[in-house]
This record gives sequence, structure tokens and C-alpha cells, in this order.
Amino acid sequence: MPSRWTAVSIFFCLFVVASAHAQEGSPDADSAQAPLRVWLPAPLISDESGDAFQLLSEHTAAFSSSNNIAIEYRIKDVGKVGGIMSTIRSGKDVAPAALPDVTLIRRREFTPAQSQQYLQSMETLFSSSLINDLDGGLEFGQIPLEAGIELYGLPYLYDVLLAVHSQPLQAAGHRLTFVDVLANEAAFLFPAARANGLNQTFYLQYLSAGGMRPSSGVMNINEEALGIVLKFYQDLAQRGLVAPDVLTYQSPNAYQSEFVNRSDRSQLAVFRASEYFAMTEQQGATLMAAQVPTASGGGQSIRDGWLWVLVTPEMSRQALSARYLEWMMEPEFHADFARALYHLPTQPALLDDSLPPGADRQFFDDLLKNATLPLPENEGGTAPRLMQEALIHVLHGDATAEQATRQVLSQLAER
Repeated sequence: MPSRWTAVSIFFCLFVVASAHAQEGSPDADSAQAPLRVWLPAPLISDESGDAFQLLSEHTAAFSSSNNIAIEYRIKDVGKVGGIMSTIRSGKDVAPAALPDVTLIRRREFTPAQSQQYLQSMETLFSSSLINDLDGGLEFGQIPLEAGIELYGLPYLYDVLLAVHSQPLQAAGHRLTFVDVLANEAAFLFPAARANGLNQTFYLQYLSAGGMRPSSGVMNINEEALGIVLKFYQDLAQRGLVAPDVLTYQSPNAYQSEFVNRSDRSQLAVFRASEYFAMTEQQGATLMAAQVPTASGGGQSIRDGWLWVLVTPEMSRQALSARYLEWMMEPEFHADFARALYHLPTQPALLDDSLPPGADRQFFDDLLKNATLPLPENEGGTAPRLMQEALIHVLHGDATAEQATRQVLSQLAER
């Protein structure tokens, strides 16, 4: 009799264990125990009370219902200790369970070294239709590897660099040259500060004048292109159209209020498209957009923005994250969400639906088509830092454009 009860007990225990395993493997158990963790950047969505987050919540509720899994959103800062990438770097080995499955990051933080070390490849996760809908935008989320180019980020929102003025300028169309700015006696404002490298406005103007982007992490200096751009700033400084104060401006936020409120003189200020859209809608300001002035007026821009990246190394979580991201790329929602965030969608076909009323569609389409990727912090070796120092000397009047150019080339040759 005891042996009979022992056998029954063993069978019962095995049944309980098997049932537990079955429950753990079921979709209901997974969704209850492990919601999909998504981090959102505070510069895009600062809190949960705004229209953008409500739009997002309604859209993801349908995804949660159809996939039987909860979405857990968390708003995090960026670019500082405790921010998204900072937390991912510090938590990968110490607290991986506290990290998100997927998150949005700025393109400027999307470097090859950081991507390979802390993020997961997305190369085979998405449908061919989604890849086709992105058209030529895949470069925005690709990094070079020894075996070739690989997708580590899903391009989601674009933000292009442009110039804004409140008084009409005597120039043809949206394309401005250095000569146009000087002829209009327009005060020029731009975020010239850069801690470790070259500011993006100068970088764009340098490329437009004939300079080359960094190759294999090294940037070579084109003497003629550097001299042309420095001469523009020398002329501005000598005419009192740009002040050394711009060297303290980390972003357009530093001068946005001054620019909007001062209408007594001709001004031209560098902003991002998102800031331009927000100013025209929120402040009701009558503002006009143009390209950032360059030597040729060729219509170039810097294309920055945001992309989705995978953090989780678990294959099942990656597959679920991919389904979520495909849902986030649903055309109508993507256009509405981009417009609510004052950004441009990465799907070219949605540009018309995402622009605010009155925006010039052709102008923004041209900017996107003629845009280059931003110069990442610490990218390009010593050349960008030397070029930034040359700009500082010219704006302070410590050197002419010619002298500053020669000094850069001399210092570079000594290294």
C-alpha cells in the first residue's frame, strides 16, 4: 500500500511541474509576466499628458490587444548620466533585466562602436514591404561591419537643419548663399558651441564648399573649402553681423526667444525643422524657412533625428519588438505621430500628410534629398577640433581666415 501511494504522489508532482511549464510557455503567461519594455526620449515626449503620448497610447492599445501583451512605456532623458544610452551602457552587465527591449535614440548617438557593443542587429527582422517603404532611408540606421553594412537601427523620425528669418530677404527662393546674407546685412545666429569636435552648421558649410566627410574615422582637411567658410565668418564678424557669443550656444534654444521677439532688424538663425514647426504653431510667429547659407546655395542640409534600436538579446523578445515596430510604422499613425512631434517621417510617401498647414512640401523634400548625416561627437580625429578652434579665433578677431586656415594645416601636419 505505501508503494502505491508513493507512485501516485510522484505522478501528481510530475503533473504539477508539467502544468507549470506549460503555463510559463503560454502567451498569456508571457504577457502577464513580461510586458514589452519601451523607453521614450524626453526631448520628444516630456510627459504622458500631451497629445502625442495620448495618440501613442491609443495606437499601442490595439497592438497590445491583438498580440496579448502589455506595452510598458518609460520616459527617459538623453545625453547625460541617467539618460537612455548612459543607462544601457552601465546596465548591460550589472542590471540587464532593468533595460528596455526597444528604445528610441538620437542619430548622433548611433555610432558603430556603441551599436555593436550595446545594441542588437535588426538585419533580418522586418518585412520587405517596410524596407521598401523606407526607400533610400536605410542608411540612417546602418553601420559598417567587417562583413559589410548591417541594419542596427530602424529610421523613424527625421529632423533637418535649416535657416529661419522673419523679414523677407533679397534672394531668390529658399537657397541662400554667403553673398546673400552679407548683402541683406542679416545678423546670423547659430549654435556654434561644440565640446569635442566641429559644430554642425560649420560642418555642413564646409562640405558644401568642397570638403569631404570622414573616412574610416579620419577627416582630411580641404584647404580651399575651409578658407571659404572661415572667410564668410570673418566678413560677418567685421560687419557686426555675428558675435562671439554664438560660441556659447549649445542649441537654438539659447537664442530662440531673442530671435522671435526681436523684429527690428534683419536676422537669419539656424534651427531644426522641429523647432521651426513648433515656433510657427505654438507662438503664432510669421517666419520663413530657407536653407542654411552656403558658398554655392546648393540646398544641402544635415539630416538628424531618431531611430528605434533593439537592446534585448533574447530572440523571442526581438521578434516581438519587431512586430511592435512594424505596428509603429503603420502609415496613417506614423504621419500623425510625426506631425504631433513636429518631425518628418522616415517614409517618404508620408511627407505630405505629416507637414503642418502652409509648409512648403517641395522645400522639405529637397532638404531631405540633399541632406547628409551629422558629424558624430569625437568623429574624424583631430581635424574637426582644429577647425572649430580656427572658427573661434576668427570670431574673436584673433586671426584672419587665411591665418587660421594656415594654422590648422600646420598643426595637422605636426601630428
